[in-house]
Amino acid sequence: MAETKLSEAGIQKLLLQFTREKNAAAVSVIKMIKTKVSTEKGRLRNVTELPEPEVLKIVKREMKEIQDTLDSYRKANMPERIPGEEEKLRVLEALLPAGLSDSDLEKIIAEVMAETGKGSFGQTMKAVMARVEGRAEGKRVSELLKKAMAGC
Repeated sequence: MAETKLSEAGIQKLLLQFTREKNAAAVSVIKMIKTKVSTEKGRLRNVTELPEPEVLKIVKREMKEIQDTLDSYRKANMPERIPGEEEKLRVLEALLPAGLSDSDLEKIIAEVMAETGKGSFGQTMKAVMARVEGRAEGKRVSELLKKAMAGC
């Protein structure tokens, strides 16, 4: 599923695929993402299609909300609701592009530092995150960047 492009057309293809497969949980999640994308498009105005990084942000935001819901269910001792939320989370995780390994991130960090010199942490972090394009969490990138900058 991760090979499907995170675009409106890609989301529509997934919706049709899951509908044919009669995967109700996945259909529900994809419809939710489709609605959020349409809402965001309306908010931005003059946008015919959201770029893939924006759709990725929406997917990640939804994943965070579901994770928060799971945490709440666990704290409230509501185990009967957990499997449904976990299934939604699995569907969303499958939409994400493949993540970068630490060694790949370290290479990107080294390239950026070689190009920009040892600038400020914030500027370097911004440049690295632009190259990573959502394939790694900011916290992980930050930790590796701090190590790299300390080692210079």
